Amino acid sequence: MSNNKKPTNIIVIDVGTQSLKSILYNDSGEILFESNRPYSPIFKGIEVEQDPRDWKNSVFETLKEVGEYAKENNIDIELISVTSQRASIIPINKYGKVLYNAITWQDRRSHEMPGKIRKKISMKDIYLKTGLRLDSYFSAPKIMWLKENMPEIYQDAYKIIGVQDYVSYLLTGKFVTDATQAARTLLMDIHTFAWDEDLIRLFGINRSKLCDIVSPGTIIGEIHNEIVEKTGLNEGIKVLLAGGDQQCAAVGLNVLSEGTLEANIGTGSFIIAYAKEPVFDENMRVLLSASAVPGKWIVEAGLLTSGNIYAWYKDQFYKESNQNFDLINKEVNESEPGAKGLVLIPHFKGSAAPYWNPLSKGVFFNATLEHKRGDFARSILEGIAFEMAENIDLIADMIGYVDIIHAAGGLTKFPTFNQIQSDIFNKAVSVYDSSEATALGALISSLVTLKKYNSFEEAFQSLRGKSNKQTYHSLPKNVYVYSRMLRVKKHLYRAIYDSQIHDYMNFEI
Repeated sequence: MSNNKKPTNIIVIDVGTQSLKSILYNDSGEILFESNRPYSPIFKGIEVEQDPRDWKNSVFETLKEVGEYAKENNIDIELISVTSQRASIIPINKYGKVLYNAITWQDRRSHEMPGKIRKKISMKDIYLKTGLRLDSYFSAPKIMWLKENMPEIYQDAYKIIGVQDYVSYLLTGKFVTDATQAARTLLMDIHTFAWDEDLIRLFGINRSKLCDIVSPGTIIGEIHNEIVEKTGLNEGIKVLLAGGDQQCAAVGLNVLSEGTLEANIGTGSFIIAYAKEPVFDENMRVLLSASAVPGKWIVEAGLLTSGNIYAWYKDQFYKESNQNFDLINKEVNESEPGAKGLVLIPHFKGSAAPYWNPLSKGVFFNATLEHKRGDFARSILEGIAFEMAENIDLIADMIGYVDIIHAAGGLTKFPTFNQIQSDIFNKAVSVYDSSEATALGALISSLVTLKKYNSFEEAFQSLRGKSNKQTYHSLPKNVYVYSRMLRVKKHLYRAIYDSQIHDYMNFEI
């Protein structure tokens, strides 16, 4: 730790898909106070939007509660660190008026745009330049769709920004993004962390509508008067861009050296490994992104839906449990490993890695009259883990052998799911006593920038190195069952794809 001993208190704003949290930390990593606001995206078929007012109201309300707590307890706050979901777009005018709902990362309305771009550049060339597949998951096809289908909104937009960019604008009045967010647009050169002018022209996007890129961990300014007035926070509090939620989660789970890998299971799931230099998959199934550690990279594979499938199933078939997961979890525990042969394909909003099929659908396979609702619930957890396992194997082939996986996210609060992961991955799965990883990573980024610690590794060891964690080890009898079921799942997906090839002929799989 550096010689700067002055106590530091930091607010982390973590903007997720289902909620926004403002967490007040001290520089020992202790949570002093937390405020959160839930919200829900707007689902309309393949379209998934979010009203940006949800984020604006949540920022003001949670910061006000944090500010009140800080005043009551005589706590000085030095900095606000912002992290958020990635690859969503928001058109906004120069006065801060949002012109249309956010088109979120889960939205697939722009699925025809990549086909138009492939006539001008190959998938391979795009991948080697950006680290990404040419896919509607990312921002540029969404912007391209906006320009073609809502030309007046596109024309009136001063900037087209991401969620982290929007929140930082609310705080400072400045339009800025960072490399971890820009890395999910298909417009940034992954080697230089700068906008690629050729790609911007290729997608037909006005360069002036993009924010300038800074390194993650950059302080971009101070909160402006509206924030001070509406929240009661003191003037002079700095604002820092910590980076994308998954990059911050990697920092919060110590994915800071070669051979380390994490699984972050939230609304979607992400498998992330550290990379000291750019590394690419020959078949372009996994992605390369900018790390929250400036100048470094992560290898990444994502599932579009995971925890939200489990929540959806509970809401539909366990209405008597209200918001409580106790009953569904109890019935999962009553179902045997393998869920009596039920197999789930978890493509409820299409597939990202490893299949990259935006029109794929979710499937429960092999159902019989002997199955109970708890078996279906267990098959959801197993199906999520099967898809994750395929991606873990892909990444391990690229970075080398992985013997332990650091897991975090809401589903890891359920011990049975952690055991399912270990059995399906056939690897040890380590879970810290706190499932929070993203906000901790944003805190670590802030403390390194403020020179409270000399490195990310030192900060992690100080804040979390001694935390309690539980490690789950695979059980041979379950590994045998799950290895057979994983083969069935792979054959099942291929059979479905082959039988519906006419629906997907415009996509590279």
